[in-house]
Amino acid sequence: MTILITGARGTVGSGLLRRLHGLGLDVRASSRHPEQLAVPAGVPVTTLDLARPDTFGPALAGVTDLFLYAEPAGIDALLAAATAAGVERVVLLSSSAVTEPGAEHEPLARHHLMVERALLASPLAGTLLRPGAFASNALGWSHAIRAGGAVEQAYPDAHIAPIHPEDIVDVAELALTEHNLDGRAVALAGPESLSFREQVAVLAELLGRPIELHELTREQAVERMGRYLPAPVVQSLLNYWSGALDGLAGAADSVQRITGRPGRTFRQWASQHLTAFG
Repeated sequence: MTILITGARGTVGSGLLRRLHGLGLDVRASSRHPEQLAVPAGVPVTTLDLARPDTFGPALAGVTDLFLYAEPAGIDALLAAATAAGVERVVLLSSSAVTEPGAEHEPLARHHLMVERALLASPLAGTLLRPGAFASNALGWSHAIRAGGAVEQAYPDAHIAPIHPEDIVDVAELALTEHNLDGRAVALAGPESLSFREQVAVLAELLGRPIELHELTREQAVERMGRYLPAPVVQSLLNYWSGALDGLAGAADSVQRITGRPGRTFRQWASQHLTAFG
């Protein structure tokens, strides 16, 4: 059994890589820029660039299981190469956005939906992991909080159920090692629904000082978020937040139902990463 991790620089990919290596499994890390990867000693790294099909064969040689970040560019060719290489199973990190109404027309959802459909059309066994918002998204506020400034947030009373990235790693580990999630689409969320305002309050309590929160208008949010995100993605996020002002429905499959352990709370994540805000 050899497991190839794509997106090994990402929060989930890097955490999964360390976890599987710690279990003594044969794991391989891939990236478009493998020289930039920081991996545990003894973990081989390889080049995998979806814009370069010539990298597929070497990266997939001997691989039985693939952890895949969602990227529609080149996905059909990659899955064909995986099938030809004898890969048996793909665990895809997708998004809960694909289940939202009008997902076909929302850039964030469509990005993941295209990869899901390609995987389902392939002969490979597949597991679709569909987490909602990551608890680690709060790091976007860290610079302002460290500087003693105000958090700026559109729709601060929108509710999400932030999921700890390690909970996603737990589920991905089971999918790749026990194979009991083959063929399933698994909705993942944190154990509690929290507004952005409530998340900021948790950080303030842990830091022992007040944190001011400024509510942005939609127009202000478009301008600020547009500095680092494509305009269609900004609109998708704002549409989602505006639709979550009345609360949030629970996920179809809880982390606890799958792993047998309660999901980690936002407070747990914040406590573990408090130095980023301090």
